[in-house]
Amino acid sequence: MSRYFLAALVLALLVTATACEKNTHPAGPSGTVTNRASGYFKSGGWHFWLTVNGSKFRVTRTDYKSCFHGSRYPACTNR
Repeated sequence: MSRYFLAALVLALLVTATACEKNTHPAGPSGTVTNRASGYFKSGGWHFWLTVNGSKFRVTRTDYKSCFHGSRYPACTNR
């Protein structure tokens, strides 16, 4: 019984990890990153934003970590 439980738990964790990595936000405009911002919302967790050429848009955590002030978006997301 415990072997099946462990297998189901591992499968559930893999599905959850894969679902969390998908980009659920639309891509922003191409250009130079002029600002980065992050904020915590109690019900939704961490949210990350980039500002490119005056346009602020939401990005994934991975994209936020890859793109710094002065880098070119979306090229900085392909690291």
